[in-house]
Amino acid sequence: MRVGILAAVVLLGSFEAASAQGVQDDPRRRRIVLPSIRAATDCIAREALNEPGIEGANGPGQFRAALGPPMRRCADEVDAMIAAHDQVYYPGYGEAFFQGPYLHDLVRAVQRRIGPELAKRASEPQPDRFVEVQPPTASFQVVQPEPKPTDPNADQAKRAAEDREKREVDAMWQHTRQAAAAPAPSASPPTAQPTSQSPSPSQSGEGGSAFAGIVVLLLVVFVLREAAKRRARKRRFDRLMAKYGDRSVVERIMAAKMWQGMTEEMLVDSWGIPVDRDIEVYKTRTTEVWKYGQTGRNRFRNRVTVQNGVVVGYKQR
Repeated sequence: MRVGILAAVVLLGSFEAASAQGVQDDPRRRRIVLPSIRAATDCIAREALNEPGIEGANGPGQFRAALGPPMRRCADEVDAMIAAHDQVYYPGYGEAFFQGPYLHDLVRAVQRRIGPELAKRASEPQPDRFVEVQPPTASFQVVQPEPKPTDPNADQAKRAAEDREKREVDAMWQHTRQAAAAPAPSASPPTAQPTSQSPSPSQSGEGGSAFAGIVVLLLVVFVLREAAKRRARKRRFDRLMAKYGDRSVVERIMAAKMWQGMTEEMLVDSWGIPVDRDIEVYKTRTTEVWKYGQTGRNRFRNRVTVQNGVVVGYKQR
């Protein structure tokens, strides 16, 4: 029975990995979600340049911990990236992508963006070298500032906050593995094998027990996946309620609806970032055509007309 369950686990893991890899490697879907990935990473990199002490974060662990505050300040861009993945792939995929491949590659992507600027800062002289000391005159006297007393309690609190922030980011990296870990089936104690050659009743029912174990394992995987989808949906609902404060609007966005009068921000939250857009600027208005669901060269299933930031019409094929 244990051999049958182990074989089922291996086959199921291989099947899910192959399916997820096939979905993720779809070039058409990848092109649709790529702008949202770039927007989130650019925001984090931009905020990281303003983070104190980013120049001294040399190790991967230190740099990853320093990205915690920039990631929180770019929560809107990260949520838009997750929503785009949920729209293009399936509900719950965006959270899995964020916790897995995105966070795994985030340090490299941010360092590639801000590496030249950090190197430039390191090569520049320190700011105190640019201070030009004026010679003392008879009218005034240069007074040297007194050194500020050090507070060991403040330094300890700062170190505790940094450690807390590092643990928070590390926990975010490990969230996917912890959520995907299924409880192991309890192993029964080994029993002595009978010496006689006649088959025992336990051997005759081994095939049925192995099949039952496979069914239980599939149910456990299904329940875990559905629970992850529900948690991701709840987080998205709370974020949209805090953003718009209107339950009817949030429910329509969660159902991927589109209506006249919605803002372009609502459209992005509902349908994600468009594959392409056409912009026409007039004296009194700006008209854009947002294109979704590419089916061929310059062929799209949906075209939404946005005028001065508000949806005024759409075409569906």
